[in-house]
Amino acid sequence: MPVEVCSANSQLDKLEKISNKISLLISSGDYEKINHLDRIRKKIIFDMQEKNFRLDEQNKKTVMKLISKNQEMVSEFRDKNKKSLSRILDSKRCAKAYLATL
Repeated sequence: MPVEVCSANSQLDKLEKISNKISLLISSGDYEKINHLDRIRKKIIFDMQEKNFRLDEQNKKTVMKLISKNQEMVSEFRDKNKKSLSRILDSKRCAKAYLATL
C-alpha cells in the first residue's frame, strides 16, 4: 500500500475512535470532553484535506458513515442540551414566581 493510503487509513481509524468516544460521552452526559474531542476531529479532517489524501471506495464509505454518525450525535447532543436548558429556565421561572410572592 502506498504511504498516503496507509496514512489515510490511520487518520480514518482515529476519526472513528473519536466518534465512538463522543458517542459514549453523550450517552453518559459528560459534555465537557466532547468539545475537546470535536476540535481534534476537525483538525484531523482539516489535515486530511490539506494533504489531499486519496480515498478508495471503502474509505469513502467509512467517511460517509462517520459524517452520518457525527450528525446524529450532534443532533442528540443538541436535544439533550435543549432539554437541560429548558429545565433550568423552568426552575428559574419558578424561583422568580416564588420570590415575587414573598
